[in-house]
Amino acid sequence: MQDTRFSRQEMLKIIVAFACVYVFWGSAYVAIRYSVQTVHPAFVAGIRYVIAGLILLAFLVLRGYRLSLCRSDLLKVTGLGLLMFTCNTLLLSYSGRILPAGLIALLLSTIPLFITLLQAAWPGRTGPTSLWNWAFVITGFLGVALLVSHSVSRGLLPHNAIYAALGLLTAAFAWGLGSVVLARTSFAAPALVCTCWQMLIGGGVDLLFGLGVGGHRSSQLNVRSWLSLTFLAICGTLMGYTSYSFLLRRFPISSVATYAYVNPLVAVLLGWRLLHEPLAAGQWFGLAVVLASVAMIVSVSSREKDAAPAVLEATSQI
Repeated sequence: MQDTRFSRQEMLKIIVAFACVYVFWGSAYVAIRYSVQTVHPAFVAGIRYVIAGLILLAFLVLRGYRLSLCRSDLLKVTGLGLLMFTCNTLLLSYSGRILPAGLIALLLSTIPLFITLLQAAWPGRTGPTSLWNWAFVITGFLGVALLVSHSVSRGLLPHNAIYAALGLLTAAFAWGLGSVVLARTSFAAPALVCTCWQMLIGGGVDLLFGLGVGGHRSSQLNVRSWLSLTFLAICGTLMGYTSYSFLLRRFPISSVATYAYVNPLVAVLLGWRLLHEPLAAGQWFGLAVVLASVAMIVSVSSREKDAAPAVLEATSQI
């Protein structure tokens, strides 16, 4: 049982940490949406993780960590980096050119649903045993289908938004798969060192991909875009992840994982206020269906000992 008695100073840290997770991760989708309008999506994906990786690398050097990896760790880190920081983030950034920030956040909030399905299909695992668990997964995806189809049919989104939505669901699946694999993978090196190399490898591949497709010719890096990318790296990635890790040591996952259904609401409100993105009544209904399903899945998963590690790893997806 975790001790819930905190000093005034500790309580202030907790409030700030929750604010960072809610606001920084929610606003990161708005920053991505803004950045990809002037910078090639592959560069948005690559620059943010290279910056974050280099800052983390400097921190590790100052703390005296050994940065080298054994061959086994290098292979594992490379595979996970490509899956979670290249495949996932590239699809996220490309979709940001078409979809509003709130919808992006909502589609990626389906990660717990994918984790539930992957755990059920994982060799040697029994998966969810409750019919309610399956009902929440099905209802969540039906809510996504309702939200996207309603938005396209009413002309609120272009027809190619369907492909962007499928790309984001693929990104959510990639992160969910990486999360399940990561939760079952052991490393000889410390976790922070592995995370650092995942960011640098995944971000580096993103940059190489951007150069390969000529993204440097279509990008217009200026002061505002650099500020947006820096915000993504420092606030959206490093501070958000650090705050989440801090909270996990003090609260059960069911409390901390509320980010999964608060972030889309933050992204919707900021997208409406800063980017003038509308949201019709039918879209609000779809939003409510998906978030309710995600909330129930997170709640159920937090009570299942085997489910918790994979859900925990799903948190650093931005």
